[in-house]
Amino acid sequence: MNLRPNAKSSLYMTLGSTGVVVNDGFVRRAADLGLNVYQVLFLRSLGIVVLLAAVARSRGEWTQRSHLTKPVLARVATEVLGATFFFAAIVQLDFANAQAILQVVPFAVTLAAAVVLGERVSGRQYFSVAVGFVGVLIIVRPATAGFSAWSLMALAAAGFLVAREFATRSIPASIPGTSIAFLTALGLAALTGVVSAFGGWGAIDRQSMLWIALAMLSLSVGYWFTIETVRIGDLNASAPFRYTILLGAVVIGFLMFDEVPDTLTVIGVLVIVASGLYSLSLDRS
Repeated sequence: MNLRPNAKSSLYMTLGSTGVVVNDGFVRRAADLGLNVYQVLFLRSLGIVVLLAAVARSRGEWTQRSHLTKPVLARVATEVLGATFFFAAIVQLDFANAQAILQVVPFAVTLAAAVVLGERVSGRQYFSVAVGFVGVLIIVRPATAGFSAWSLMALAAAGFLVAREFATRSIPASIPGTSIAFLTALGLAALTGVVSAFGGWGAIDRQSMLWIALAMLSLSVGYWFTIETVRIGDLNASAPFRYTILLGAVVIGFLMFDEVPDTLTVIGVLVIVASGLYSLSLDRS
């Protein structure tokens, strides 16, 4: 499609976020069947490594030693740590609420992009992200009893994801996204393999393997789109579209985990979606 870079990155952010949240749902579903969540992450990551290796071979984009730059390694480290903290929280919290906590990332990315990268952020863009953040607060309601230590784990994961975005931004364009995703999956497989060895493994059946396979496919899509997002447009333009992950989170929470959103959750989601649409209109104006 013939889109402006910022509009294209916003679309990519939406597609990537959808892939990621669907993966999260499949991972939790497999864990609910009795598997250790890090066992699920290990098996899923191994599958992604194999899948991306096949894609790299077909496209002639083999990972090379020259690709192991500091920004790539920083991205892998922050992605792995973020996933480790987040999945520790997601099996303890309501699915949609855990996802909502991560939505502090766009707010932090927009502010940091202005301060660290010198990106121009207008007053209306600040307003758009702030409105989206208000929507997050409506959903999370941090003053209530639901804001537990597990919520703090999810907040820690959000901090690592902010750092990941800036690491990705620093990666040279000559390094293909397939290689970055491959190294990320390899790093996550290594860490979760070690962690799962201490946590114990549950019995694996056909149903749990199906959920793991679906998680592998959806996260592969999410990896590619989220990597390309921050390489083609301004971070502050695509950041609000990370909020669209909540639409998928609410739907998945309802369909897969029987979590019925209350009125405030629905209001919060609508506020977040409105902020994303407003941000897109700013880029087109």
